[in-house]
Amino acid sequence: MFERFTADCRRTVVLAQEEARMLRHPMTGSEHLLLGLLGLPDDASVALLADGGLDLPTARQAVQRLLEAAAPELDAEALGTIGIDLDAVREKVESVFGVGALSATGPASGPGPGDRRRGGRGVLGGHLPFTPDAKKALELSLREALALSSREILPGHLLGGLLREEQSLAARVVRDHGFDLPTLRDRVRATLT
Repeated sequence: MFERFTADCRRTVVLAQEEARMLRHPMTGSEHLLLGLLGLPDDASVALLADGGLDLPTARQAVQRLLEAAAPELDAEALGTIGIDLDAVREKVESVFGVGALSATGPASGPGPGDRRRGGRGVLGGHLPFTPDAKKALELSLREALALSSREILPGHLLGGLLREEQSLAARVVRDHGFDLPTLRDRVRATLT
């Protein structure tokens, strides 16, 4: 599928990976793809978001806010009553993902002893794997391109795919900013035809 991506669409994926690394996330999610798209302000489809006031800094803040809200504070005592040792869970997570992996900002001091690396790749460099919602959005971008009889996948097709995956964090950021997703998808498609 990536062979169909235009240079701008490939650039979006690179920018998405950079956003994930900057936020110290171990995977590239739909929210990172949205941030990557917003890094292409000259694209007509992406300009629809900017015209509605959703630019890269605004979206980045929204992503951070939503991710922090999604990580509820765990009550160690309540978990202990059902046999879950929160300290043991924290220790195991940090041994795999690095010290501070459960904090809002991610690992505090670079790679930990359990960081998985393949040929020097991992959280700090190389390709970050895609989350299931990002994979779905990428698949939907191909469907968007095919539905419009396009041989190439443009940033607008990727945006359309993100908007079709309505339960994703990217779609939530867009919706929370006041956009109606079906209406925006129609407007994105109009820029592509």
